[in-house]
Amino acid sequence: MNLLNGYKKIFTITILATVLLFTPSVSFCKKNKNKQPVQEQQVQEQVVQAQSEQENTDNDIKQEKDTNMIDENDELFKEHIAEADKCLNFAVTACEQSNYDEANSNYHQFLEKLNSLNLKPEEIKYLLTDCENILRKIKHINGLETDKSHINGSDVFEISMDYDEDILNNWINRYSNGKAAQSIKIALERSGRYKDLIVSVLREYNLPEDLQYLPIIESLFNNNATSKSKAVGMWQIMAHRGKALGLQINYWVDERKDPVKATRAAAKYLRELFVLLNDWHLALSAYNRGEYGLIRDMKFSNSSSILEMKERNALPKETQNYVPQFIASVKIAKNPEEYGFKNLVYDEPLKFDTVVIDKVIDLKIVAKCANTTVEEIKELNPSILAWCTPHGYKDFELHLPVGTKDIFLENIAKEKDLNPSPGFIKYKVKKGDYLDKIAREFKTTPAAIKEDNPKLKKQKYLQPKQVIIIRPGRKYYSK
Repeated sequence: MNLLNGYKKIFTITILATVLLFTPSVSFCKKNKNKQPVQEQQVQEQVVQAQSEQENTDNDIKQEKDTNMIDENDELFKEHIAEADKCLNFAVTACEQSNYDEANSNYHQFLEKLNSLNLKPEEIKYLLTDCENILRKIKHINGLETDKSHINGSDVFEISMDYDEDILNNWINRYSNGKAAQSIKIALERSGRYKDLIVSVLREYNLPEDLQYLPIIESLFNNNATSKSKAVGMWQIMAHRGKALGLQINYWVDERKDPVKATRAAAKYLRELFVLLNDWHLALSAYNRGEYGLIRDMKFSNSSSILEMKERNALPKETQNYVPQFIASVKIAKNPEEYGFKNLVYDEPLKFDTVVIDKVIDLKIVAKCANTTVEEIKELNPSILAWCTPHGYKDFELHLPVGTKDIFLENIAKEKDLNPSPGFIKYKVKKGDYLDKIAREFKTTPAAIKEDNPKLKKQKYLQPKQVIIIRPGRKYYSK
């Protein structure tokens, strides 16, 4: 019995020991069995995070490199621009000093610097219009014609008179009544003076004859008209445009006022605009707006006609009105009585004799030798701005009253002093003199004095007894 009880105790102890030994292991195993997926997930998350951090680090390094590269490219771009600017300035200065070899060299260096710029496509697209202007100048200098192969020949000779009826009638009514009607009447009568001249030039350039009425809305056929934007003459040509078309514009002469040369220049420009745009309404609007401005407006508004651009408010108001104003003026000019303009007295056609001169001649001497007045000479030669024919202008075409050419040539040959009025004056600087003071005295400007005395551009102050050359202003001789 005792032995049996002893075995029972041993068995019980063994079972208890086993339970005590295995229970923590099982709990531990269960515990770790439950934790194992969590740990694996944590490890995976840590790996992903580490990869992400590494990618961020790589991106930061790449971004820093890209930023450094952008900075380097930006600095290189600025450097090339600065060098191009310098070359251009050197070329301009060399031209002013008549050093054309150096000007040519710097001009080509300027082009090379521009060519090295890594421009964006939209920048190239924007700059192409300026390239067209350069090419046009080169063609003009070398007497080359612009390509006309894409033009419909029949379109060249006719400008459509179709337009929004309400808008057109509004302008016809405005031109036919009130103060505007008086101005239109003056323009119509004045047009008789220039009609033959203008029509002959338009025919020479194969342009529509209706363009003869364009000066009505530009200047009322006034050669001395000047707009707020500094457009000058009967055809209202801007200075940069006039020079590009071969007109002389300087202190002595402004050929935008010459009816013959300005008409020819306007015809060239109108022809070029039609070649470019292949539509007369667009070409006329470009004449007012400028071709580059109009092309930008067309691209901006995605329009192909003036009316579309007008509806989308993509044009300046002046340009919006330009085509209907022109059409209204053509309709009135062709049938003036229908619109209330009766008993018009047209000016006599412009006629004159022409002599080619290569000397500076005082207009008083010109008038004296032609048996006429200075006023008549100025009226026939509105491009002359000074008291004499232009300096530095070879083969200047001087207009004289009809029938006076022979007597002028006979009398001018007897004149000993062709320019008694002083053209250039040598002035000795006095103590206390400064450019503004001297310019006021001689009715000119400091800039004009510097232009005739290049050394003054590098000189801060005038020196007493220094001799400078001055071209007195036109008002100096009328005081």
